[in-house]
Amino acid sequence: MWHKISWRLLRHELKRGELTIMAAAIVLSVTAVLSLSLFTERLQSGLLERSAEFLAADRVLSSRRTINESWISEAQTRGIKTAERVVFNSMAFADGELALVDVKAVGDGYPLRGELRTAGEPFGTEEPAKGLPNAGEAWVASALFQELNLAVGDSLEIGNSQFTVSRVLTYEPDVGFSVFTDSPNVLIRYDELEQTGLIQPGSRVRYNVLFAGEPSELEAYEEWLTPQLNEDTHNWRSIEDGDSPLSRSLQRAERFMLLASLLGVVLAATAVAVAAQRYCQRNYDVVAIFKTLGAEKAQIQKIFILHLLLLTLISISVGLALGWFIQAQVIEVVADQLGASLPAAGWQPYVLASATGLVSAVMFTLYPLLRLIGIPPLRVLNRQLTGTDKLRWLHWVASAGTIYALLLIYSQQWLLSTALFVGGAMAAVLLLTIGRVFIRASRQAGMQAGSSWRLAMAGLQRRAQANSVQMLSFATAIMLLLLVLALRNELLADWERQLPDDAPNYFIINVAGNDVEALQKRFNERDIVSNDMYPVVPGRMTAVNGVPVRDEVTKEAGGDEADTATNNAEQREGFGRELSLTWRDELPPNNTLTAGQWWGDDPQPQVSIEQEVAERMNLSVGDELEFNIGGNTFTVPVTSIREVNWASLQPNFFMIFNTATLEDFPATFISSFNLPPERKSELYDLFKPFPQVSLIDLDAVMEQLREVIEQVSIAIAFVLVLVLVAGILVLLAQVQASMEERQKELVILRTLGAPAKLLSRSVTYEFVILGAISGLIATLAMELSLYILQTQVFEMAATIHWRFWLFGPVSGAVVVGVLGRLACARLVRRNTAQLIRKLA
Repeated sequence: MWHKISWRLLRHELKRGELTIMAAAIVLSVTAVLSLSLFTERLQSGLLERSAEFLAADRVLSSRRTINESWISEAQTRGIKTAERVVFNSMAFADGELALVDVKAVGDGYPLRGELRTAGEPFGTEEPAKGLPNAGEAWVASALFQELNLAVGDSLEIGNSQFTVSRVLTYEPDVGFSVFTDSPNVLIRYDELEQTGLIQPGSRVRYNVLFAGEPSELEAYEEWLTPQLNEDTHNWRSIEDGDSPLSRSLQRAERFMLLASLLGVVLAATAVAVAAQRYCQRNYDVVAIFKTLGAEKAQIQKIFILHLLLLTLISISVGLALGWFIQAQVIEVVADQLGASLPAAGWQPYVLASATGLVSAVMFTLYPLLRLIGIPPLRVLNRQLTGTDKLRWLHWVASAGTIYALLLIYSQQWLLSTALFVGGAMAAVLLLTIGRVFIRASRQAGMQAGSSWRLAMAGLQRRAQANSVQMLSFATAIMLLLLVLALRNELLADWERQLPDDAPNYFIINVAGNDVEALQKRFNERDIVSNDMYPVVPGRMTAVNGVPVRDEVTKEAGGDEADTATNNAEQREGFGRELSLTWRDELPPNNTLTAGQWWGDDPQPQVSIEQEVAERMNLSVGDELEFNIGGNTFTVPVTSIREVNWASLQPNFFMIFNTATLEDFPATFISSFNLPPERKSELYDLFKPFPQVSLIDLDAVMEQLREVIEQVSIAIAFVLVLVLVAGILVLLAQVQASMEERQKELVILRTLGAPAKLLSRSVTYEFVILGAISGLIATLAMELSLYILQTQVFEMAATIHWRFWLFGPVSGAVVVGVLGRLACARLVRRNTAQLIRKLA
């Protein structure tokens, strides 16, 4: 019997429109969470799939020794594609000239991700390569043509083999980026490696096996393979590993996605909570009537619990369908831009979205529902009776606990969730306090204005407590909207500015000191903007404050060396490799001092250290560092610590000395410059007089980084639409919550003879004031949030966004004023008799 009553009540309420806000809130929460989850999961998978080109595979296993053939066979048995790659340094000879090159011997199928690109002449028009070099042929990087004065068709000697240079190698997806160690690449077939005779016992060779396949297959293979790997010999990695520019950009993209997800959760909670409170208030009279007719408390509980569950399940179903449809449309647009289809998402987003809708509906209606069921029968005689407030603490515990649980589940980062939750709670208290202060101040100012303004101010003061809560909801919605706008237009722009259109896209290394002036002159003659020339000297840091530092020692090292490194507990951690040291008197661009002072013209030996290196090695200003350069040992004090912008694509260094310390050491020079793609053909003529100079092309890296930025931009725009819809829904829910009280006021004012025009203006002014104050508070909260995001999450310099201080209050006044006026329009147009009948 009770379930039929519940179903009939649900149909009745749906026809009356009383459940519109409640249902829309749940639909929106599920839609937002599902569409955003599907979108971010598929976009991240697509970005990782595209970004796997930087490894030429999905996974790479590398080793200093030959890799077990059974491991490769096992991968192939599991349906995973494989390709072998061996990389080592060697000397190449041509026409009596020689040069150090990086030889890359690759097997069939290489690359598994991405493509090789070649050209018919140095710095010529490139095109995708078809397969690999033929037997007896080699593809050679453009820089080697300069060093050895090569031409296509010439013979190149590597080890015991002669290769015909058949193509110019212009792009390799896994070429990596190291401006100090890269030599020109020579690509040959893997099956021709043995005949070169270059691989001997003790040779410094890196063996690699590339893997590509479905994520599930790779994960299963990784679980099988990992226990068999030797950490000192093998390295198993994906594109998400490491500290490459692409890896850092992907990590930052994931932070944007995570932030968007958290905003969706907060909006879902806000919308459902407001709608649930309003819905239960509208049913106080229904429960009182049920009780006067003899209904028991248990029956009423069943009726409304089933009522709520039916509404929730219907809303979740609609939300799932709508969320899938929305993300499918957006994904289609993104896939067109990426030029490839994006992988399908798993089942987790659907479970997460359904759980979000269900938990939000149940937990945020728990206290209002308990209060609704506790309504006394006497309410039919005394409308002021609203039940007991003894369980109000349960409302705060349930609401706060639900928000925290959703944040924790969705972010999977307890520290971030806790910080957001605590910060949000403190912000809510602060916003409530500020709201009350603004309401009192606005009332005093409004009393000096016209009658419509005075009436609006009186309404604000009369409903001060309710208006403070409304203002908190308005400010939250506006703040989230401003925050997403700022993310879209400010933070993202700051990120993009790190890769401006004129960012360097070429590095030049191995520039001889006597060629610096001539090369700079050629740049000026051709109107090419280059960065400063930095001298480079290789050297090792050998001690800190007299304590020797430990170089990297592997199991392949000699026994005595390994024992010494293991047993010397007093040694400090070192770099484990040679460093590229430089000197200059001016602080480099994109470097900021965080400790100490720059030396200027001081001739005393000094060194400046990059901040992350100083933290990792526990170095500080005043420490004495010992260096060894070509057998010459010297000690120098640390006089400053620098923060370096590594994303600037300009030469940056861990250690910078003053000129007097290193100027007597022989050095080569390094720099970077920008050359538009349409002028690429000028490179051969530009560097022809400088055959020893090596050129490194960064265009491929920058293209991938910009692609990540563009896709994240689309994601943020998508979130902006969801936030806008959610904000409107929250605003409407809050306006509806005060409708009954406003209706009573209008009856009294109409009875006293107030004209409709006066009432219409006062209602509009009241919402305009609420919106303006909410917008101002939202701007303040947004600015504080951006400060935390810029400094702590996205690692940017904090800036003040002045235009939002005008846009926030104005947009708040306009949006809240228009929505409030539209929501109350029918109320204002009714005459006194209609209003009284509506109340009855």
